Amino acid sequence: MRATFLPRPSALLWLVLLALAVPLRAQTAALDPTTVARTGRPNDRLLCPEGFCRAPADAPAPVFEVAPERVLEAWRAVIDAAPRTSLIHLDAKELRLVAEQRSRLFGFVDTIAVKILPLPDGRTSFAAYSRSETGYWDLGVNTARLEEWTRAVVERLGTAARS
Repeated sequence: MRATFLPRPSALLWLVLLALAVPLRAQTAALDPTTVARTGRPNDRLLCPEGFCRAPADAPAPVFEVAPERVLEAWRAVIDAAPRTSLIHLDAKELRLVAEQRSRLFGFVDTIAVKILPLPDGRTSFAAYSRSETGYWDLGVNTARLEEWTRAVVERLGTAARS
C-alpha cells in the first residue's frame, strides 16, 4: 500500500496568508490619510484640518507653530513608544509615516497613517487615519488611539500647539 501525502489544511492556510501578506504590506505602506477612502464602517477614524483631505474628517487636527519636521519627529517618537506597534513606513521627504499596532489579547492589526501638512501661513498640522484591518466594530479603539497619540504629540511639542 502506497502512502499519499495530503497537506494539512492549516499548512495551506498559512501559505495563502503568507502569499497575501506581501501585497497587503505594500498597500499599507502607501496609505495616505489625505487621499484615503473611508471604510464606511464604525472601525476607522480620520483627523484632518478642513480642506486637506478628500474624505470627510471626524475631527480637525491641531495646528502647531513649529516646522513640519518637528511634528514628524514627535509622531515618530509617540509611535516608537506605543506598545505592540511597528513603524512600517517612514518617508521624511513626503512627511508621511505608517504604523501597525496589534491588539493585546488577540493580535488584531490596526493600521495608522500620518501625513504632516505644512500650512500656507507657515504653521503645521497633520492628517491622521487609524483603521481596523479585521472586523466591523472596533469598540472605539481607533478613536481612543488617535486622541491619546494626538495628546502625546501636543505634549512633546509643548506650547507650540494651538487648536
